[in-house]
Amino acid sequence: MRRIKRKKKKFIIKNILSLVVFIILFLAVFQVFKLNVLPTKYLILFVLIETILFVGAFLLYNARKKVLVIIGIILYILVITANLLGYHYISKINSYIDNVFNQETYKIETEYIVIASAKSSISTLDGITDADQVEYYKYSRSIDKALKQIGKKNLVSVDSVIKSMRQIKEDQNKYLLIARANFDYVFESSNIELINKDDFKIIHSFVVTDEIKTNKETPDTFNIYINGLDFTGIMRDYNLIATVNMKTRRVVLTSIPRDYYIDVPAYNIKDTLMCLGSLDPEVSKEALEKLLDIKIDYTINLNTNSLVDVVDSLGGIEYCSEYDFITTHAMVLNTFDDTKGKKLHVTKGCKKYNGIQILVIARERNAFPGRDRYRQKNCREILISIIDKLASTTTLSNYTEVLDSLEGLYTTDMNQKTLKKLIKKVIDGNKFEIIEQSLNGTDMIGVGHLGTEESWIMVPDEQTVIEAKNTIKKIQKGK
Repeated sequence: MRRIKRKKKKFIIKNILSLVVFIILFLAVFQVFKLNVLPTKYLILFVLIETILFVGAFLLYNARKKVLVIIGIILYILVITANLLGYHYISKINSYIDNVFNQETYKIETEYIVIASAKSSISTLDGITDADQVEYYKYSRSIDKALKQIGKKNLVSVDSVIKSMRQIKEDQNKYLLIARANFDYVFESSNIELINKDDFKIIHSFVVTDEIKTNKETPDTFNIYINGLDFTGIMRDYNLIATVNMKTRRVVLTSIPRDYYIDVPAYNIKDTLMCLGSLDPEVSKEALEKLLDIKIDYTINLNTNSLVDVVDSLGGIEYCSEYDFITTHAMVLNTFDDTKGKKLHVTKGCKKYNGIQILVIARERNAFPGRDRYRQKNCREILISIIDKLASTTTLSNYTEVLDSLEGLYTTDMNQKTLKKLIKKVIDGNKFEIIEQSLNGTDMIGVGHLGTEESWIMVPDEQTVIEAKNTIKKIQKGK
C-alpha cells in the first residue's frame, strides 16, 4: 500500500512539469484563438501540432527508459520555449489590436486660441467687452464646439483669416478665434505681406475634443481613406483611397494630389484637399466621396512625426530613388523652417534610410518632374516598404518598441473584425493583386487655404477622375 502511495506521489511530483507545460500551451493556444487571423485549415494544423508535441513529450517523459525520459524533457523544454515566445508576441499583438481597433470612438483634439493686436491692453478673454468683435473663421474644425466654450461674446464669422488679421493688427477692439495649427500655418507656409507673428498676442487658449465613432460594419468590399498629416496635425499632404475587394483579392490604390481643388459639400465652397483638414473631421471624406462617387467606409490618419519613430524602430527601411537629388526640406521635426537643419543628399539607386531621412524624402516634391504627383508615388512606395519590414522576422528583436511606435503612427475608425478578416485573407495564401492609379490636373493659382487670396491649386482633369471612378467600380463589382 505504501509502495503504491509512493508511486502515486512520485508520479504527481514528476508530472508537475507536465502540468506547467500544459498550462503554458493552453495560454498560447488561447491567444492564437483570440487573435483570430489564422484560416481554419492552419488553425486546425496548429492545434494538431501542439497536441502531438505535448502528448509525445508526455509519453516520453513518463517512459521507463532514461534515454526516452531525457528526450521527453528536451521536447518539453522546446515546447515551453516556443509557446512562451508565442504567448509573449501574440498577446502583445492582441493588446495592440484591442487598444487601437476595439474602441467605440477615437478622439481628435484641436487647440483654439483667441488672438489680439500686440498693441492691445487686453490680456485675458474676460477683458473683451460686449461691444468688441470676436471674429472666427467659420470653416474651422469643430467651430460650433469652440464657440460654445467662448461664451456670450459679439461673435462675427469671416471667410478670410488674412483679411481679419490685417484688421486686428490695426484695431485694438477686434479679436480672432482660430485653431492654433491654422494660425501657425498661416505664417509658416504662406507668403503674407504686411503682417507677422509679432503683430499679435494670444489672450486665451483651450482645447476642443471630437469623438469619432468607429465603423462596426465588415463588408467584403470597402474603401479606406488614408491620409498623411503634416506637422500641424491638420493639413493633409498625402491622400490615398484604397478600394479592397476581399472576395476577388483585388485592390486599387487611387492617389489624389494634395492641391486638388475640389467641391466641399458641407460648406458649398471649393478648396484644396490639403487644407480640408482644418475643417471638421468628416469634411475631407465627404468631399472625396462626391469627387469619386463612392462611400468611404474607413479612414486612417497618418501622423508625420510618428513616421520617424516607426522607421527607426524597424532599424530603417529601403528606399529606391530614380534620381540623384538634395531635399528641399531640412531634416527637422515640428517646423516648416528649413534653416534649422541640414538637407539630405539622396543618391540614385536603393539604400537604407533612417526615420528623419525617410520623412524628408516623403515630403519632397520639388526635386521631381510632376512635383506632388511624384511625391504621392514616393509615399506609396514608402508605406509598402514599412509594411514589408513589419512583416519580416527582423522586427522580433524589438517587437515591443515597434508596436509602441505604431500606436502613435495613426488614428483610425476601422474595426478589428475588418482588420482580422483582411489579415486572414492575406495569410490564406493567394496574394492580393494591386492596381495603382493617380488623379491628375492642371496647376494654377486660385483662392485657397483660409482665404489667403492666392495659392497653388490643381484643377482636376475630369478624364482622369472618370477613369479612376470606372476602375474603382470594376473592383467593387468584382470585374
